Amino acid sequence: MRIQIELALAVSRRDFAALRSLEIEAKHMALSGAEIDAAKRGGSFDLFADIAVKFALAIDVGDEEAGATARRRLAAFGIPDIASQLRALVTRPELSPANERPPFSGLVRSDR
Repeated sequence: MRIQIELALAVSRRDFAALRSLEIEAKHMALSGAEIDAAKRGGSFDLFADIAVKFALAIDVGDEEAGATARRRLAAFGIPDIASQLRALVTRPELSPANERPPFSGLVRSDR
């Protein structure tokens, strides 16, 4: 899920250098082209990941209303810590190379 969020953020921030490396990483993580495209459009086929991506984008652009809505939807999944982890991911100054990313274990889905 982290890679989906970072893909969406890279597009939103127009960080094309990060986007290229994230697309390669996503392919290595076995995300399909459709999953990568969905993330680049700010969504996901997975409901939980879709909400998380939308929350991260809302934080990034400062949309408090969309952020509050997504936060409530995340809370409905029973994972209260995810919002603070997402906020920490989004507020980093730039998207870092894969080998420098902090471990966000709460953002890793077992099916990825």
